Amino acid sequence: MNFKELDQFMNQLPERGVPACELAVTLEGKTVYHEVVGYANVAEKRPAARSDLRWLFSCTKVMTCIAAMRLVEEGKIAISDPVSRYLPEYTHLKVKNKETGEITDARETLTVAHLFGMMGGMDYDLKAPGIQEAIAKGGGTREIVAAMAEKPLHFEPGTSFRYSLCHDVLAAVVEVASGMRFSEYLDKIIFTPLELTDIGFVPTAEQEKRFAETYKYDNITRELTLYSGKNEYWLAPEYESGGAGLFSTVTAYSKFLTALANGKADNGYVLLKPETIRMISETDLMTPGGRDGLHESWPSRFFGYSWGLCGRVHLDPTISFSAAPKGEFGWDGAACSYCLIDPVNRLSVMLGLNVRGYTYGYHMLHPHVRELVYAGLNS
Repeated sequence: MNFKELDQFMNQLPERGVPACELAVTLEGKTVYHEVVGYANVAEKRPAARSDLRWLFSCTKVMTCIAAMRLVEEGKIAISDPVSRYLPEYTHLKVKNKETGEITDARETLTVAHLFGMMGGMDYDLKAPGIQEAIAKGGGTREIVAAMAEKPLHFEPGTSFRYSLCHDVLAAVVEVASGMRFSEYLDKIIFTPLELTDIGFVPTAEQEKRFAETYKYDNITRELTLYSGKNEYWLAPEYESGGAGLFSTVTAYSKFLTALANGKADNGYVLLKPETIRMISETDLMTPGGRDGLHESWPSRFFGYSWGLCGRVHLDPTISFSAAPKGEFGWDGAACSYCLIDPVNRLSVMLGLNVRGYTYGYHMLHPHVRELVYAGLNS
C-alpha cells in the first residue's frame, strides 16, 4: 500500500474550499489510513483533530437503513409490507397531480421498499403546516412522522424517485417494529456493541465544544462563510431524524462502517449476517420510473450506480469507470461527508467534511478520493 498521492490530495484540500477534512480507511477490520487536515475553526486557526465532532446529516440514512435491515433479518419487518402496517396514519394517502394540481386518493400502496428506495412520493418540506403544528405541540418522532402523512404525495408510490423524508418515516417504522425509541434501538444494536461513545442525536454541553464549525461554500466565488444554522433536521427536542439527525466523530462512524465491510467488528460483534449484507450489495430498488427520477435528480452522479437498500449501490464498473467493485454501497451528507462500504474487499471509507452547498465535493472530490484510496491499496 502506498498512499502518497492521497496524502498530497488531502493536503491540497484547504485550497479547494475545504476548511477541514478527515479521512479514515479500514481494510479487513484494520485502519490503514487516517488523516486530518485544515482548521476546525478558520478564524481562530484551530487545527482540525480526530476528536472533532460534526453533524452527519444524510450519512445518518446509512445507519437507519442498517437498523431497519437488522429487523428485516429478524423477521420483524418485511420489505414488501405496507407502511400502514406499522404507521396507521399512512393508510389513506393523497397524491397531487403534477400537471393539474388536483388532489386524489393514492391508488398505489406505500410500502417499506418505497421508503428504502426514496420512491414514496414525499419531499423535504419541513415547513409544511402539519409538521410545524406537530413541532409546536412538542411532538416526538412518531408524532412528527405521523404529520408527514398529511401532505399529498408528488407521485404514486413506486412510480418515480424523489429525495425526501422517506428515511425519517423508516425510522418510525423501526420504532414500532422494535418496540423501542429509535435512539434506544440504535444504542442496543450499534452504539453499545460497537463501543461507540461519540455519536448520538443530542450532544452534551461538553460535546458541543468539540464540534468543527460548519461553513457554507459559494460555488461561483469559491468563498467560505460561517454557516449560521446547526442542524435544521433536528426538528424538536424529542424528534430523532432517521434521515439526518446524527452527529459523530469520524472514528466512531468508521467503526460502524468497518463492522459492515469486514462482516464483524474487531471485538467479534456481527451487526448483520453475510447474507443480509449481500442482499444490500445486490439489490437495485429502482423501477423504470424510479430510475428516470433518480437520474433526473442527479444527472451526473449515478453513472454505473443505482439506489438500493442503503443509499447508492454500485452496479456496473464499466460505466462508472470506478475501481470500486460491483456491490459497493453507501451515501453522503449535506455538509459533504461521504461513506463507502465495500464488502468484496472488506474495505470502508469515511470522509468527514463540514461544508454546506459544496457541489464540487459531490461531483469531483468524493469520486476522486474513492479512486485514490483504491489506487493506494493496489500500489
